[in-house]
Amino acid sequence: MAEVPVSNPPKKASLTSQMTVSATELTRHRTVPIKESINTIGGGYPDKLVIFKIPASKYWWCRYYTGSRVVKESTKTENKIEAISHAKKFYETILLRERNLLPIGKSSSFERFANELLDEQERLINRGDRNPLLNVNDKQKLNHDLLPFFRNFKINEISYKHINQFVDTLTSRNLSSSSIKNHLNLLHKILQVALREGAIQNIPTFPKVKLKDFPRGWFTTEEYEHLKSVATTLANKKHEVRGHLITEELRLLITFMVNTFLRPSDLKELRHRNIQIVRGDHQFLRITPETSKTENTPIISMSVAIGIYEDIVNFQKKLKRGFAKDDFVFFPHLKGENSKKQRGKEKTNRNYALQTIRRQFEEVLKFADLKYTPTRQTRTLYSLRHTAIMFRLTKGDKIDSLTLAKNARTSVEMLERFYAKHLTPEMNVDKLHSMKKKKKSSSTTQD
Repeated sequence: MAEVPVSNPPKKASLTSQMTVSATELTRHRTVPIKESINTIGGGYPDKLVIFKIPASKYWWCRYYTGSRVVKESTKTENKIEAISHAKKFYETILLRERNLLPIGKSSSFERFANELLDEQERLINRGDRNPLLNVNDKQKLNHDLLPFFRNFKINEISYKHINQFVDTLTSRNLSSSSIKNHLNLLHKILQVALREGAIQNIPTFPKVKLKDFPRGWFTTEEYEHLKSVATTLANKKHEVRGHLITEELRLLITFMVNTFLRPSDLKELRHRNIQIVRGDHQFLRITPETSKTENTPIISMSVAIGIYEDIVNFQKKLKRGFAKDDFVFFPHLKGENSKKQRGKEKTNRNYALQTIRRQFEEVLKFADLKYTPTRQTRTLYSLRHTAIMFRLTKGDKIDSLTLAKNARTSVEMLERFYAKHLTPEMNVDKLHSMKKKKKSSSTTQD
């Protein structure tokens, strides 16, 4: 019997190669679109723009064939309607890139447009068209609040829903309505940059935030006198706050602010060259700070401020501190560090000086038991400016709101919202009860 040849059995593939093949097939299978899920967008959009699902993800994906390559991305939503909306924005972004309005490789992230806004504002600051504090304040809001929330967003993904969630986040941290409004204003500026560059077609609707005003407390005449008295007492006792003695300078500073309407931010940068003594029919200080939170116009002080200023100069002379025109008026020995050139002038960091002033003032408030008003409003260094304005509203004779607002470098609206809000009819009862004098009638004769 002839032997029947038996073919050699096939060699078994190694376990490693079996695993490699299986993994490759599995990966390809889990990322391949599920055929039944592929949907065109319709509504005039090309058929090459589709949404679909894959086994590897719970989200819808979108895909578009540009003619040279396939571009796809996750819509990050399980909702089909939201996925279609995302696909439309995805398609619009591709068109912008093809027209070189949004070059390929250039990020469309929220962070990119935030940084572009800061760069643009920095150029305006260097030209002198914006306040130097603008970017300082905006960077703080960005780093602390906006970027942590929107960092992972593309600029065209931000919708009303996301902005509303952002407002809820700020509200949960007990931020004031005005602070929330400022954050939204910054967000709107960033979206305006994106709109101008064609990265978005329109700016989404913003939720409305109702402003609630919380005016700072001020000092009545009796409280003001008590405040000065306590400041003098602590100076005489050589009371110390964080290594700095409270001196007569603090009492002079208190009276200077109440008679000049200055803000604390103006005070820290004030130099002798910014002050001019005017003597004539009216005597006053003409104060022209080099920068301002608002419009930088001269301030006219009360007449008593001349004597206070002269006392300040004598105080600095006695301690052999600077009193030349380029020296700072208050705490000139605390010049700070980090000096730099800005717009051709030397810029000195005076934040430490202002912090020292605030700490000493807080100490006086504590010893005077004047930290809070009877209605539990908080008093701060800024309350001295409020006091200056309230004294004019209650003690001034026929002073009009526009004149007062312009001299305090604010608006009539802000005056009424934050300053005159403290005003009660009883404070000006004499004006309330005043009567116009009747003119005597004069008889006329005709020849």
